Amino acid sequence: MSYSTEYIELLVFKFNNGSINPEEMQALLEWYNSHDDQQVIIPLDLDESADDVKSRILSGLLSKVAAETIQSEKPIFSIRWMAAAAAVLLIALGTWMVLEHKVPVRNSDLVHTSIQPGGNKATLTLEDGRTISLSTSQAGIIAGEKITYTNGTPVEDINLNEPGDANRLLVLHTPRGGTYSITLSDGTQVWLNAESTIKYPLHFASEERIVELEGEAYFHVKSTYRANGEKIPFKVLSKHQEVEVVGTQFNITAYPEQETSKTTLVEGKVLVSDQRNRIVLMPNQQASTTFGKTSVKQVNPANYIAWRDGKFSFDGKTFEETMNEIGRWYDLDIVYESRIPEEELIGDAYRNQKISLVLRILDVAEIDYKLDVARRKLIIKGKNNINH
Repeated sequence: MSYSTEYIELLVFKFNNGSINPEEMQALLEWYNSHDDQQVIIPLDLDESADDVKSRILSGLLSKVAAETIQSEKPIFSIRWMAAAAAVLLIALGTWMVLEHKVPVRNSDLVHTSIQPGGNKATLTLEDGRTISLSTSQAGIIAGEKITYTNGTPVEDINLNEPGDANRLLVLHTPRGGTYSITLSDGTQVWLNAESTIKYPLHFASEERIVELEGEAYFHVKSTYRANGEKIPFKVLSKHQEVEVVGTQFNITAYPEQETSKTTLVEGKVLVSDQRNRIVLMPNQQASTTFGKTSVKQVNPANYIAWRDGKFSFDGKTFEETMNEIGRWYDLDIVYESRIPEEELIGDAYRNQKISLVLRILDVAEIDYKLDVARRKLIIKGKNNINH
């Protein structure tokens, strides 16, 4: 939805004086998320600096959050909602803030780091063991008689017509900080998240289509048919699950270091198998398998596929899940000095931002941390003990 400049300025004014309601806050969130790197007008007293404004807004928001904790029997806005509001406005301020005096404050003026976000990075390994580094200026490849990038440019002069080629497995791998897509020979589209691997045949067999996944991927499976008109199943084999589909859209998270594999269904229907049972999954459901046992719950799929559209979505995830996702994208090791915080980070953010964006979200959640740029480590020390 399009909002006028005057309306956005009004929402920012109401945000600052505490009179904004949830519907208006949602409008402000939508505006920010759809206008990356745009200008935000923040009311400023004549004797205030940019740092004064940031300090005033943050102090006010955190005070409101603290007040909600004390007076939880009469909540007007939830703590989660206020935390999301604080995080989003601080992100907007850090991205590009223009005051009434037109004084620009850029991201680099607020947090100085050399940690850059990820991008298009992947390798393709052939049966003979040869590994090809794929172009970072391209977003994906297409499998067929020849392997090309999505714009039709050949990946390399690869001879795919040698005997035995039809049954061989190729391996597409994204490193930490990488993402890439592939269109398989049957027309199925797969998007790989960071630190993920898919193994697939050059051509699928006539009776079934099978791929192997380690990490996270979003699948848009194209229906194919046998000569008798029956649909040919498509199977994804991962660490704890086997997912069978005939034509649908879904997301699988199955990193080897995690005890739980998750399949989130966006559209269609899938069968999820663990060591004991087969479960039919319907749209807006997520199957989580841990130690051979699967449970199903209702979810908002948008929270689990946001990465495909270049965003982080923190809603509905544990602190550890969120940190793991951030660590993989920015190629950071996440280290906990004590127990893992129970706080949830709320809202979403663009993945093309520098790590300073994430640090502001941790500040709002009152999480004490240290960023070791040289060793690429984000050290989580725990909850701050701050008295408001």
